[in-house]
Amino acid sequence: MTVIAKRNAVKPDYLYGFLVVTFLLFAIRDGLTGSIRYFFTIFHIDMLWFVPDFLALISFGIFFYQQFFVKRNIFGIYLVIIFIFSLFVSVLFMNKTFFPFFSSIKMFVPMFVGFCFYDRSITEWRSVRIILAVVFIASAIGLILNPYIEYPWLGQTINSFGLERQATKLWWQEGGVRYGGLAGDSTMAAYMTIFTYFLISFRMSLILNIICWPLVIWAVLVSTSKTALGLFGVYIIIYLIAYFMNDRDRIIRFFRLNARLSYIAILVPPFLMIALRGYDLGSISSSLFSLSDRINNTWPLPFFVISDIFPVGLLIGCGIGCYVYPMEYTDLAYLMSPVDNFYISTYIQMGVPYLIFVLIQFFCIKFSRDPIKLVLILLLNIYTTTIQCYGPSYATLLLGYAFSEMFAHEWRRSRVANSKGRSQSLMPTSAAITLRVKPR
Repeated sequence: MTVIAKRNAVKPDYLYGFLVVTFLLFAIRDGLTGSIRYFFTIFHIDMLWFVPDFLALISFGIFFYQQFFVKRNIFGIYLVIIFIFSLFVSVLFMNKTFFPFFSSIKMFVPMFVGFCFYDRSITEWRSVRIILAVVFIASAIGLILNPYIEYPWLGQTINSFGLERQATKLWWQEGGVRYGGLAGDSTMAAYMTIFTYFLISFRMSLILNIICWPLVIWAVLVSTSKTALGLFGVYIIIYLIAYFMNDRDRIIRFFRLNARLSYIAILVPPFLMIALRGYDLGSISSSLFSLSDRINNTWPLPFFVISDIFPVGLLIGCGIGCYVYPMEYTDLAYLMSPVDNFYISTYIQMGVPYLIFVLIQFFCIKFSRDPIKLVLILLLNIYTTTIQCYGPSYATLLLGYAFSEMFAHEWRRSRVANSKGRSQSLMPTSAAITLRVKPR
């Protein structure tokens, strides 16, 4: 039998359409970063690069209005409040001027684009699935061809409001090249390949999925992203188990269980820092060097710095943008160090209020009936153990998309009313993804 994610037919809606366009622009821009930056520079239209960011700001306004005045969802209201509060904290900590402040907002708001899909799926329109499939194939083929083609955007530098940085870079790992494909960055190219595939996979037949698997594996091997390769293996197992289940409710329960279990991955970095800090794992095996560096340096270092110069930041965070790329535009750039973990990075920025939000996320898994979003929660919680997911806006957006269903409920209504169905919003409500199971 086949598990297929399917939406009820709905009329096109201007608000949903706007969010879909914004989502797709981020997917296209980040999937083809290197090539787009290159051609934008040639034709002197670099400002078009920021169009998706402008649309993301509008999406934040949509989310704000929906959560405060339509849904009155306490979780959405809480998130907006701690986000705005953390922006003010960032001004205090980093003495921000306008551009770093705007850069911090630009960094975070793509997550709100994903949050806005709280009662819809991005893949319910066939045209959208086709575009995402093209992005997936382009990302994979771009990586596969990269060892044989020297793309002209390799090593390209860009000037962002006075700060020059590399848009694309050739990375090396253990003597081998980490190719970046059309994205120009190996990690991002691998991310775009696997996660764009994850979005459309449940809409495809088993045969078509199996055809795609060698393409994905080949592309990820070229990128040398071990995290992406391991994650893809996890997905294949999850997909095949769901494929052979013959009851829709069992499938949803299975996905929810895995989504909840994935929160164990969030506890891994703190446990490793407590148990293994000070040990040189690289002396055991060279493949453990990067993990050892994270345990001893990149993960704990910001906490030591903040405790010295901004002690209250250990509780309230140091603000949106600190210890992420917007910090490079401030006078504290010399303190900058990479924090290759999404949850640690976000805690550093938002403090204990964000820790509470993570607990809310875990609680709200029981409300999600979208199989794709539930699987994304599992995969993203594993993936972000060693990846920050800030900078590439599409990665930040997908994190919001995965957890979006927690904002679909109107808590002003009784529990009985909530259990009977979702209430109306500005967006159509025929939103719950259903699973169609075919008999063998």
